[in-house]
Amino acid sequence: MAIKIFQFSFGDGYAGSAKMAILSSELLMQNGYQVTLFASKNSLTEKRGKERERGSEVGGSLSVVALNSSQKFNLLFEDITHLFEKEKPDYVISYHSLDRKVGMQLKRKYKKQFINIAYRQNMTKSAPVIGAVLYNLFFDYLIACSGGVAKSLTASGIIKRKVKTIYNGIEVPKNLNEISGADVKEKFNLSGKIVLGISAWFHKERKGFDILFRAFSQLDKKYILLLVGIPDQQQDEVVNYAKEFCIDASRLVMPGYVDNIWEFYKAMDIFLLPSRSEGFSLALLEAAAAGLPIIASDIPGNNEFIVDGKNGLIFQISKPLELRDKIEMLAKNSLMKKSISEKAHEDVYDEFLINHYADRLDEFLKEIKL
Repeated sequence: MAIKIFQFSFGDGYAGSAKMAILSSELLMQNGYQVTLFASKNSLTEKRGKERERGSEVGGSLSVVALNSSQKFNLLFEDITHLFEKEKPDYVISYHSLDRKVGMQLKRKYKKQFINIAYRQNMTKSAPVIGAVLYNLFFDYLIACSGGVAKSLTASGIIKRKVKTIYNGIEVPKNLNEISGADVKEKFNLSGKIVLGISAWFHKERKGFDILFRAFSQLDKKYILLLVGIPDQQQDEVVNYAKEFCIDASRLVMPGYVDNIWEFYKAMDIFLLPSRSEGFSLALLEAAAAGLPIIASDIPGNNEFIVDGKNGLIFQISKPLELRDKIEMLAKNSLMKKSISEKAHEDVYDEFLINHYADRLDEFLKEIKL
């Protein structure tokens, strides 16, 4: 009999953890699990999940259940319990805060009938003591997407034996070598410029936009910032914030959220990740797979992939001008760009594709099964 998994990923679907929920659901299905992916109605998760709904030759299946996650929690939970009692899953995996609330309530109600797992993508500076107590009570295990996240969880009071590190992985198009950034460069008039790229929402503090803008303001006008993933409604805020650093809006290119992300990676010359906090960045892995040289902040997650001078460059977040200097150094040193980008590309394909994540998750689930 196939093992059943409920995966919960409510929300709009733009977060990296939502992508992990979708991709892992498909791979688990291919490994023979019967997976039900719960998503918010009309979300990107629902759309992407339904594109992957099907059965596998080894008896697995993937089905998507879209619910109104904005309704009162007791009504949402009632919808979920109806399906829980019908399907009787062996595992529940929760990806976001609302999902984890669902997971806790299911554990409270059904106790040892299933194994309850929370996936953590982001660092937690701390959870109040009561938060750690609830996690320890109602979750059997927590999956940390990096060693840094694992350490932050145990530091906040989570029992160490409950925490398992499984590094994120990415899905790479089979035709990646054929994808070009030429159309993007033409559309946004990037020819002849040095394109510095970032793929992130506008989280000013966490994503280090002050660090980015302070460094960028010191570069000459041949450098352009290509900021992918910033919603239209936030772009005026980005422009106004950049003005505080005397950066003209003409040097910022913001296409918003894009479906053809790989074309944008191919239009970049250098990928930047100046964050103060990361779990294990999918954008960093994607940039490496796309063959980009990477400069990233020296923080947990980033420095678990980047080995300074080998497959990328690291800078200290307390020294924004160090970021500027490394950008200028890479822009002038084509041999270094080639060397570190090739090594990063190799490292991603060796260890950090989505099938690597799915295999490790499969192994973990079999190890802890009831």
